[in-house]
Amino acid sequence: MTNDDDVLAAEYAIGLLNPAEAEAVQDRARHDAPLSLRIAWWRDQLTPLAERGATEPPAIVWHGIQRSLAANDNPPTPANRWRSAALAAMSIAAALVVYIGVAPSPQPTVITRTVNAPAPMVALLTGKGGTEVALVVDAEGHMRTTPALLDAGKGDPELWVIPADGKPRSMGIFDAHGRSAHGVAPAMRPMLAEGLTFAVSLEPKGGSPTGSPTGPVVATGKLIRA
Repeated sequence: MTNDDDVLAAEYAIGLLNPAEAEAVQDRARHDAPLSLRIAWWRDQLTPLAERGATEPPAIVWHGIQRSLAANDNPPTPANRWRSAALAAMSIAAALVVYIGVAPSPQPTVITRTVNAPAPMVALLTGKGGTEVALVVDAEGHMRTTPALLDAGKGDPELWVIPADGKPRSMGIFDAHGRSAHGVAPAMRPMLAEGLTFAVSLEPKGGSPTGSPTGPVVATGKLIRA
């Protein structure tokens, strides 16, 4: 991944690209695993921000903006065009200053982050028919799955980790149509290392009844450091 590719992945995840650019990124991501993983990582980081929703500004801000727009009711002459624009900008700025002065101070947001914390690990699980599932595992033992293309039929997809002994361990079922998140049991965390293989099988509703994969394995992939 180059810095330009990272920015491209972020712009695609945020929705800043025009339709033609977005389609080009989608086509490339189908064959470019690092780009596809980076898009999934950016979506994972940005989803909590999108879920907060918009905050409606108070009326005083809108009133200030509306007053400033009166300067545009009549087409300005060339000599006054810059003056109208300046007055409009000053009015908006003044309204914002008033708002800042009267608005209650927001409660500080405390952000804690472990110094030199390991970067999250990601995996792109792929299979026949274009099946794709993006997987993100962070240092705190949180795991998130985001299917890009997955047909589970009438059952549930189940995620499996396959350590060095070759015996699959279930990481649980997940949503075939949207993002899923769950914690990893402390006993399982030591085996989550780079190069570890993950697989997705299609199981009956509720997951495998035997504790081992019973349905077809539709996607596999290995963990890499993001």
